[in-house]
Amino acid sequence: MKKSGMSLLEIVIAMSIAITIFIPAMNMFSTAGQAVFKTRNFSFANSLARRISQHLMVMRFEDIEEIPLPGISLCDAPVGSFFGPFFNNTGSSAGAKRITQADMPDFYNYLAHHDFRYSLSVSNVSFGDGDEIKSVGVLITWNENNKDMMYRLYVYVPSL
Repeated sequence: MKKSGMSLLEIVIAMSIAITIFIPAMNMFSTAGQAVFKTRNFSFANSLARRISQHLMVMRFEDIEEIPLPGISLCDAPVGSFFGPFFNNTGSSAGAKRITQADMPDFYNYLAHHDFRYSLSVSNVSFGDGDEIKSVGVLITWNENNKDMMYRLYVYVPSL
């Protein structure tokens, strides 16, 4: 009579090999997911800072003022701010979309969840012959996994 089966030792060895492979694989997927999450928030902060810097370049020189930390929240931004209205895909004010719960609920929830804010650090530099520039530090702050994160971008605005 031929016995075919597995001994307890063979099962234990097979389980230990499977666990040795399974744990690093799961760790790899977890790390990749966190990297995607961080990259998304960092890229979003970068695009916000670029949008503000472009807006600063077309603003009147005298109107550029400091906005101290903790900054202004992007959710429900006032109409006169950098993000009110956020975009307008029509030629009239009826198409203007603001970052509110009513106009953009998913985007609003994302910004509110991470508490995205912006602030400006403004330094005036005078060259003595009437030429001036403003060195503006655009600071985007947000909360990621209960850690305060910050992205900083500098733009130099001439008085011309």
